[in-house]
Amino acid sequence: MKNVATLADVSFKTVSRVVNGEPGVSRQLEERVTAAIAELGYQPDHGARNLRRTTPQSATVGVIHANISNPFMAAVHGAFEAVAAAHGCLILSGTSLEQAERHDELIQAFTGRRVDGLLIVPVGAPTDQPSELLEREIKRGTPVVFIDRDPGFPADVVMSDHRGGAELATQHLLDHGHHKIAFLGSREHVHSVVERRAGFEAVMRGAAANRAVADRAAVITDLRTPDDAAKTVHELMSLSPGQRPTAIFSAQNGLTLGAVRALHTMGLQHDIALVGFDHIDSADIVDPGITTVPQNAKEVGQRAGELLFSRLAGDLAGPVREIVPVTLVRRGSGEIPAPT
Repeated sequence: MKNVATLADVSFKTVSRVVNGEPGVSRQLEERVTAAIAELGYQPDHGARNLRRTTPQSATVGVIHANISNPFMAAVHGAFEAVAAAHGCLILSGTSLEQAERHDELIQAFTGRRVDGLLIVPVGAPTDQPSELLEREIKRGTPVVFIDRDPGFPADVVMSDHRGGAELATQHLLDHGHHKIAFLGSREHVHSVVERRAGFEAVMRGAAANRAVADRAAVITDLRTPDDAAKTVHELMSLSPGQRPTAIFSAQNGLTLGAVRALHTMGLQHDIALVGFDHIDSADIVDPGITTVPQNAKEVGQRAGELLFSRLAGDLAGPVREIVPVTLVRRGSGEIPAPT
């Protein structure tokens, strides 16, 4: 069967489906497999075929995270694991650490182990087509679902409403009288960061046009750690009263923690409003509590899992783009009014 897959340039799973008469294979791939079988004179082992059909743990899925230490990613993985367990599926997982080379190495390693499907957090900016390595696997019939970030080309993707959440946060601060609002963002090329910044800027532009009062204080991106955020907040708060922001929108949970630490260190936690994107475990512990726009990690992981396993079961419908809604949770920091 391995030789058939190589000759037909398809995945091992695709050959297995054709041989076993299972759904989920396009006519084009089926014809390639059938031609390869005829050319090689391959004779299926019907005993092994029946054994494969009745083995509960017959599927293996490769999962590639950007950073599993991120609480959101960890929660997404946990939700996906629950779906996989219900299907008797084995999971292989790895972390790309936002490195394109590492990302491709993991894809190659997983496909080399004949995984039946892939769940991937894309690395880098969205592109209009997949990498050569990933494109080959997709053409070979390996189902791929992307999570958290839009890959940029037509594909199955499940992610949060990044832009809508940023719009919620920014409008919330405007509604409390703030016009000088600073935006703190992480890696500039990451799709989720780009979308959150776009949501922030769209609302600020609208406020400026409608009220002629909104004045974006600063947009700072490419911050990598809580310490980066803390340092930036210290610098912003060192500006003259007329220039420094009265509110902060932090677009990533680690950056929010750094911003909170800086405000507490300077004794400004009750003076500067703050809204953070993503859930934070300590949001209810500090004073004031941290107003956040949490992502529904469980929903993202569960929906991604259901979509991937529907593909593995033979669903050949067109690409699905699912956006999971977000809401704003008030805890105090985002409700601090602007100075009069």
